[in-house]
Amino acid sequence: MIELCGVRAGYHKRMVLRGIDLTFRPGEVLVLVGPNGCGKSTLLRTALGLMPCWGGQIRYDGVPLESLTPRQVARQAAFLSQSRMVPSITARRMVLHGRFPHLSYPRHYRAEDYRAVWEALEEAGAAGLADRPVTELSGGQRQMVYLAMAIAQQTPAILMDEPTTFLDIAHQLGVMRLARRLAGKGKAVVMVLHDLPLALAGGHRLAVLSDGALVRTGTPEEIYQSGVLETVFGVRQGRAQTADGWQYYCRSLEKEDI
Repeated sequence: MIELCGVRAGYHKRMVLRGIDLTFRPGEVLVLVGPNGCGKSTLLRTALGLMPCWGGQIRYDGVPLESLTPRQVARQAAFLSQSRMVPSITARRMVLHGRFPHLSYPRHYRAEDYRAVWEALEEAGAAGLADRPVTELSGGQRQMVYLAMAIAQQTPAILMDEPTTFLDIAHQLGVMRLARRLAGKGKAVVMVLHDLPLALAGGHRLAVLSDGALVRTGTPEEIYQSGVLETVFGVRQGRAQTADGWQYYCRSLEKEDI
């Protein structure tokens, strides 16, 4: 479990996060939502120690983050960032990078590393891409490979920064299904999403941020009933009951509704 207690952080002299209290729980998909620039990505990077924490405390299973080495953190939490390199190597070799925190230098892969990679490729639905160059894959296929790399890291927590951006609807739903499966296996899954209907339909819990502050956390039902998304995003929420559960939608509050 990762705990953020009164966390403050920012860039240069500009404060971005303003006293965040939030817990990343095992067995749960936590979705961070909020307007552009509200601090969602900063929150993830600060929680991972990739940005300095200006105040408050971050704890990994009760251990302060500042007492952990980067390698120890990498064994506790995998990170799928927004921008990723596209090297001229096969998908299998790319996923092997997820094993780096478990290897000494110089790196010599073991049978258990190759086994972890294959299992991760299968989990992510990317086993058929194993021997294809990453540069030749579509955006959705690459995303599955990067997800497999995070899974191969075999960490208790996986943090994803906008993992569905630029993906078609089928791949977006696939990423959410994968997140739910990983949570079902006991991992703490944290996702930054801009798609509010997808966040409400797929998350176990939502954290709504605005201007660097945590406005509200709760289940999708609690968030929906609170009306906080209308306040923060300036949109009208709606939903319809279907055989597969609630289907959510958002509409503009402006007079010229789309």
